[in-house]
Parts: sequence; structure tokens; C-alpha cells
Amino acid sequence: MRRHLAAYAAAIACAPVLASSPDVGDWREANEQVSKAGGWKAYSRESALNSQEKSPAPRAPLAIDPVVSRAMALEPSLSQTLTGVVRDPARYPFIGEHQRAVLTREAQIVADVSLLYLAAVAARERVAYREQVAETASIAAELASRMRRVGNLNALHQTEHELDFAETEKNLSHARVNAMRTREALLRRLQWSDMQLRDLPSRLPDLPSALPPLQAVDARLLEIPLANPESVRLQSELRQAILVRDEAYGLARHYRDHVLPLQRRISQEHLLHYNGMIIGVFELLKDAKSQIHSVEAYLDALHAFWQAEIALQPRLHGFREHLVMFRRDAWK
Repeated sequence: MRRHLAAYAAAIACAPVLASSPDVGDWREANEQVSKAGGWKAYSRESALNSQEKSPAPRAPLAIDPVVSRAMALEPSLSQTLTGVVRDPARYPFIGEHQRAVLTREAQIVADVSLLYLAAVAARERVAYREQVAETASIAAELASRMRRVGNLNALHQTEHELDFAETEKNLSHARVNAMRTREALLRRLQWSDMQLRDLPSRLPDLPSALPPLQAVDARLLEIPLANPESVRLQSELRQAILVRDEAYGLARHYRDHVLPLQRRISQEHLLHYNGMIIGVFELLKDAKSQIHSVEAYLDALHAFWQAEIALQPRLHGFREHLVMFRRDAWK
């Protein structure tokens, strides 16, 4: 992607709006360079995922399973007790109190460490996109400066582009700090040194093709009438957690299936208009930033879904345990 971006920047540097400058090449050649660079594709998530550029094979990124295994290994007595424990929710009331406590503790550990892991991955991915925004703003600021020197842009518009670049640099700095903070939080939780933590994945897990269904027994427990105030509260909070998870999934799917394809079509049209000299280079750069922001909005929705999905599991365990203690007959 960075090679494409560099080529794109080189093409834009001799765009037709600067044709009056003595060091600018033919506008047809510039447009051809933009087309070859991929235009909007240089900023597209899809382009990054499908890139065919050859590079040395990196080490496999750290998956979530070894992270969970490490967290469980820090509590050996818990891991030993889990061996042979019945995990069927329908039989939950019929296993021993100690085993139930172990299952509840396991669910909380898995949720805690998974949330830390996903936060670190999401923060790393955000840095990558913020770098693209900053680089785009840098190109715009440089072009504005050149155009100002040859009299094609007034001081106000040049200053606006410089301010925009300064703002993107600030946002990039915040993203880098957050990436370090979330990575360090994961390291502390796993009791690893920085050298022990392999590179994290560059992107969040994809949205599942469908929502994971609730266990049949859990779905039934959510509908039974309860009289105890604490039971009513826990049941209500669990229904809310499920709704939050479902809505987060729907929003992420909406971005993936509708918003991003529409943004991609708009960007394709902008590139065609640019090549036809209907719009200028600054409009093309503005569209590039808009596309990146749309992808970031999708990433926010995707992260929110995974957070809600992970946080749901210990809530389910907590509700089961409460009912075993106060309404064992609810399982009949």
C-alpha cells in the first residue's frame, strides 16, 4: 500500500492544476500515473488485503488462542480443576459448586484477556489508517504550498491545508500512544516481556457470517418469569447485553455491505472525474480521506461487536449461577 501511495503522491505532485509551474510534466502523463497508481484503491482496505506485492514472509501474528492459553496457565490450579468438568449449560445445576465456580472464573478470564487482545489489535489497525490520513494531508499541504508559490492558491486556503495536516499529525500521535498503551496492558496481563509478545495481527477478526446463537437453555432462562428483584435485574441486564451485541452486529454488517461499497463507487467516480479534468487534485485527496474515515467507522463498529460478544459470555455464566442459587427450579 505504501508503494502505491508513494506512486500516487508522485502523480499528484505533477497534477494538471499545477500546469503553469515550469517543472510540471504533461497533464496526460500525470493522469496516466494516477490511474496506474490505483487512485482510490491505494487507500482501500480491500486493496491492502488483496495486494499481490512480493515481500519476505513475516512471522505468523499472535492469535488469540495462545493468549488465552497463557492467561489460563497463570492459574494452574484452575486449569487442573477444569479437566473433566461438564460444560453443558443444560447440566449446569447438577455439577458441584466448586466446579461451577471454576467455570465462571474461566469465562471471566477468557473475556478479560480477549478484550485486552482485541483492543490492542484494533489500536494497531487504527494507527495504520491514521498514517494514511496524515500522509494524504501532507500531500495536500505540500501541493497547497507549491500552488501558493506560483500564484494558483490564496493564503487562506494554503493555511487551511497546513492546519488540516497539523490536526492529522495530532490524531496520529494519539493513535500511536493508544496502541502502545493497549499493547502494554496486554503484556502486563500475560506477564510477558516485550520480546515475548509476537507481532499482533494487523486487523480485527472479520465479522461472522451470522450471529452466534444462544444455547437453547439460556434462551429459555431469559424468558422465564422471575419474582426475586435481583433475579429480575440480572435477567434484564442480560437481555440488554444481547440487544447491544445484536445491534452492534447489524451496524457493522451495514457498514460492510452497504456503506463501504457505496463509498468505493463514489471514489471510482471521483477518479474518473479527475482523469477527465472535471475535478481537481484537492477534491481527489478529500475523497481519499473520506474513504479512510468510512473504513475507520466500520472498524469502530466491528470492534464494538466483538467487545459485546465477548462480554456476553461471563454475563451468561453469572446469570446461570444466580439461578442455581435462588431458582434451581427454573432449570426444570
